[in-house]
Amino acid sequence: MIKIPHNRAIQLLEQRLKDLEQPNIDLKALQSRIQQDIETIFGRGSTQMITAISFNTLHFDKPEKIAECKRNFKQTIQGWIEFIKDYNLIKQEQTEIEEQEYKGKYENLLEKWNDLVPDYNKLLEDYEDILKRYDESLSWSETLQNRLDNKNEIPEMIKILFLGASPINEVKLRIDEEVREIEGGLKLAKLRDQFELKSEWAVTNKSLQQAMLDESPTIVHFSGHGDINGIALEDILGNAKLIDGEALSSLFELFSNDIKCVILNSCYSESQAKEISKHVPYVIGMKNSIADKTAIAFSLGFYTALGAGKDIEFAYKMGIVSIKLEGANDHDIPVLIKKIIR
Repeated sequence: MIKIPHNRAIQLLEQRLKDLEQPNIDLKALQSRIQQDIETIFGRGSTQMITAISFNTLHFDKPEKIAECKRNFKQTIQGWIEFIKDYNLIKQEQTEIEEQEYKGKYENLLEKWNDLVPDYNKLLEDYEDILKRYDESLSWSETLQNRLDNKNEIPEMIKILFLGASPINEVKLRIDEEVREIEGGLKLAKLRDQFELKSEWAVTNKSLQQAMLDESPTIVHFSGHGDINGIALEDILGNAKLIDGEALSSLFELFSNDIKCVILNSCYSESQAKEISKHVPYVIGMKNSIADKTAIAFSLGFYTALGAGKDIEFAYKMGIVSIKLEGANDHDIPVLIKKIIR
């Protein structure tokens, strides 16, 4: 194993060859320098190479012996130079072989990699597609979660069932005007999309039941005649037929899960309102007889407030204010009765 660069080793040995050419060279000193150079080139373990530089019964008074010693030194040094050159060539060849092997392995790996590139690209596309779908799914998930979180804030549709009855054997009422006022007020309301108004005219006991079943209303509004014994629907001939408070209470009990408010816009309907309030959270009835103008004013104020997002109690108070603004004196006739929770 050569410990220093090959060129440097050859330079050292060639310098010793030049030293041999000097006529008065001190062979002992030269031997010592050569041995040091050999240790430098081949390492301290190079004992065999060091002993190659030796004196064979050297007689310094005999020129032929000195010449022979110089020839031995020269041949030995030249042998080392050739060895280093051969060693260098061998190392170069070994390096070239290793490089060729490495190149072959690299080209083999490169070929395999090129074979894998299409599969890798396809996997990358699939991964990006999955990632995109994951992001879309995450976005939908967040949207759905937000909707669930805000579920309580989403307003429910409020369905109003308007029931009108004006029997032919009673004074004709302005029921059509009342429903037009309610419908017009809701159309102008801020929350108009939350309200749905359904109307049923010339209501009989049969059509009342059918309408309740078909519509499942949130608010039931009855406009018509009435007295302390009940509200006046119509029979098959169009005449008045009283429905008492107990019967009305039984009907509304069946729909108590859906109905939030019942309005009996008819004279003397307070007693029927009290019966219905056993099953419905809010019921509005009338203490005494009420004029058409007053009934319409109350309805307009009540539904205008609901359309603005106010609650039942506020809407009731707005209906009372609406009666006062019309200049009517019977503003104390509508009464709000709340369900008693036991």
